[in-house]
Amino acid sequence: MRLLDLDPSFLCLEIKDDGGLIFHFVDRLDEADGVKFLCPKCFAKNGGSVGTHAVICWSRSRGVPEDVTPGPGRWKMVGTGLGDLTLDADPPSTARSVFLNGGCGWHGFVTKGEVT
Repeated sequence: MRLLDLDPSFLCLEIKDDGGLIFHFVDRLDEADGVKFLCPKCFAKNGGSVGTHAVICWSRSRGVPEDVTPGPGRWKMVGTGLGDLTLDADPPSTARSVFLNGGCGWHGFVTKGEVT
């Protein structure tokens, strides 16, 4: 399945003066602290976006703090945009897969714009 089929968006995280967190959508990978997309497992099960939850993957290399949820995973976002995005292991000694520990339990990979 293509990542582009899962309504993906890049996210930018901001830490407010009071310690609160907000995020907004950005257009470019070089501005992004993470990526949001519809869960591929539930998208297939539901036959589309209705009733399908989102997955958020944060980037460690962009400095997203470890206590920001969801966690604990952090990835290096590689590519030029959403069409060829790869979520790579960061640090390299860790698993590069995405595993939703809870909920539907989707476990997969985002590689060159493909979600498996």
